[in-house]
Amino acid sequence: MNIYDIANRANVSIATVSRVINNSPKVSEKTRKKVLDIVDELGFTPNVFARGLGLNTMKTIGILCSDPSDIYVARALSYFEKMLRENGYDSLLCCSGYDTKNLKKYINILISKSVDAVIMIGSKYISSRDNKSLIRNTAKSLPILLINGFLNGENIYCSYYDDFNASKKCVNMLCDTGKRNLLFLYNSTSQSAKRKLDGFIKGCKESANLGNNFAALLCEENNIESILISLKQFTKENFIPDGIIAGDDFLAMIALKFAKQNSISVPENLAVIGYDNSIFSKVSYPELTTVDSKLFELCSHSVKTLLEVFDGQLPKKITILEPSVIERDTFKSKA
Repeated sequence: MNIYDIANRANVSIATVSRVINNSPKVSEKTRKKVLDIVDELGFTPNVFARGLGLNTMKTIGILCSDPSDIYVARALSYFEKMLRENGYDSLLCCSGYDTKNLKKYINILISKSVDAVIMIGSKYISSRDNKSLIRNTAKSLPILLINGFLNGENIYCSYYDDFNASKKCVNMLCDTGKRNLLFLYNSTSQSAKRKLDGFIKGCKESANLGNNFAALLCEENNIESILISLKQFTKENFIPDGIIAGDDFLAMIALKFAKQNSISVPENLAVIGYDNSIFSKVSYPELTTVDSKLFELCSHSVKTLLEVFDGQLPKKITILEPSVIERDTFKSKA
């Protein structure tokens, strides 16, 4: 039995149950008595019941990620650890690797540590039907926060960036400056990567000047040399792009290296737009034009949402941040 069972039996919302436990004055005496009678009937002790509400607990939040060395994940971990600590919560990190088939194992590890909620960084975790079912079932007993992914379900809160329109915006920017041979470079098949790819394709198809001169290149081996080889092979068999949109800044920097190796002038003959506005975008030469993925805002909003859930409020379940592009030296818009 959990908070949802009590709410269902009392025919009230989870927030109402939380308010009763918190002795909130916003609950009528009739409703308060009904909820407390059910709590007594089910034999809950105050401390055990409080755990399901995030009250009087170990004050620990579980964080699940694939690879902490990934620069996007590392930044997110840094933000979450600091924000949670500032609000009196410890964080417990569990790294699952890229094989999401073992998701159940890692969720069970976090639950065994009596965490009050689980933050999942990355949309890879919702790539399979089994994982989606597992996450929904887990959310019956504690809040789940998805970062950069979307999954509909009770007690699941999602924050992600509008990757579709971000990629589409980049296509429009390139076309407006006369670029006519566009390539989308990506290295993942996650939900987020698919949104970026779909936006790229949609933008290209809507452009009156591109025709069929656009393509996407999936780099399955995510290392510099193999990606350079893939780019070289692509240009031999297809076309030489004059505009590249990359799924992240790491890929964009490899595109710049490819241009340097082949004496292609950037941005005159090849414009490159990265993704994430990571440290890579500032240390590259020339400095990289990139999409700002608003990671700090995503993390900040997620922590705020979590605190509202613990407080018995009903925050928005889905938050989508809008795209913005940071223009630097690898792309020049029209004067």
